[in-house]
Amino acid sequence: MLKKLSSITIFFFLFALCVNASDLKLTSEKYILYNLDNNNILEEQDSNDKTQIASLTKIMTTIVAIENIEDFDEKVTIKKEMLDGLTWDIAKIGFKVGEVYTYNDLLYAAILPSAADAVNALAISISGSYDKYLKLMNDKANELGLVNTHYSNVIGLTDENNYSSAYDISKLLEYSLNNKKFREIFTTKSYTLTSGKTVKATVSKYDDKYIIGSKTGYTSKAGRCLASISDVNGAHLLMVTLNNYNKDATYINETIETYKYYDENYSLKDIINKEDIITTINAKYSRNKTYNIKVDKKYYYYLENNFDKDGLIYDYSGLDEISAFDKKDKYLGTVKIYKGEQLLNEIDIKYDGSLKVNVFGIVFRIFYILLIVVFIVFLVLLKFKKIKIKRV
Repeated sequence: MLKKLSSITIFFFLFALCVNASDLKLTSEKYILYNLDNNNILEEQDSNDKTQIASLTKIMTTIVAIENIEDFDEKVTIKKEMLDGLTWDIAKIGFKVGEVYTYNDLLYAAILPSAADAVNALAISISGSYDKYLKLMNDKANELGLVNTHYSNVIGLTDENNYSSAYDISKLLEYSLNNKKFREIFTTKSYTLTSGKTVKATVSKYDDKYIIGSKTGYTSKAGRCLASISDVNGAHLLMVTLNNYNKDATYINETIETYKYYDENYSLKDIINKEDIITTINAKYSRNKTYNIKVDKKYYYYLENNFDKDGLIYDYSGLDEISAFDKKDKYLGTVKIYKGEQLLNEIDIKYDGSLKVNVFGIVFRIFYILLIVVFIVFLVLLKFKKIKIKRV
């Protein structure tokens, strides 16, 4: 049976969505909260606007480096050109010319404490020049379809040609997290360099429960920026906040509160299971005259805790008849599951092979057809005989 939302139910769903959005008072000018499990945007504001992103630039710097390094234990000698132009107000480890570090050291230092000298060392050692490395970064942005992103430096210094958007950063981070080495670094709280110095993630002192991986950024132009991930109540969430001009840790605390809100108010909900009848279609040569369209397993979606499954719409599109002689797993069509106008899932429907052939019905049909054929032959012969007698 096809389920439809009444206008009253739709109103309450829309009201619930408005309440959820208004409950989150974020002071960052641009942000996005993204569910990695189903590619669903939960919250966003001006997420496609181009803007300064400060050290979130280093997400691209790092993933490009990882994809161009063959041996993470390979040693890199710090050169003068890697340290030139790094003023006192730029975050750095304090590398000195002639010191030797591994690529692992440089990668962890680039993400955890956001060290500019580590980033420069990566770019120069891999490409030989900043320009060549920037080409790799911009080529990767084009490859990933980041249409509102461009890099003019590897660090994230203020420059009108170094920009991105909250949405683009979320897609870049999602891509990067699929790389085992990047995820390992991004979710590490602290790391000890081969020199013996320990570096720590910049948000580790604020939260250990909700933020499981992060990268911060700050310039006076970009404000305070944060890209992070969290596992909350069965869901994997990613959040990017940009251009927060508070002078304290508000941007971090607001991210934590957002994750906490979804942890307490949302969870994975059963939206359809094997027992749910979506609709029925005709069945040929079967003991049953109809066949129930169902899914092959239980499907979940990240929704409000007060979600009511009866309000969903199941929209089936496909064959309207099936034969008992059809093979199991034959493709029948698809069912789209909607919550209001929001598409939650689209599932392929396949025949489960459960129909039983109606042998008696088939024999009776064959006998009936043969009887008709015999009768027709009889009529033809009878007519032929009359014609023959008439001629005689």
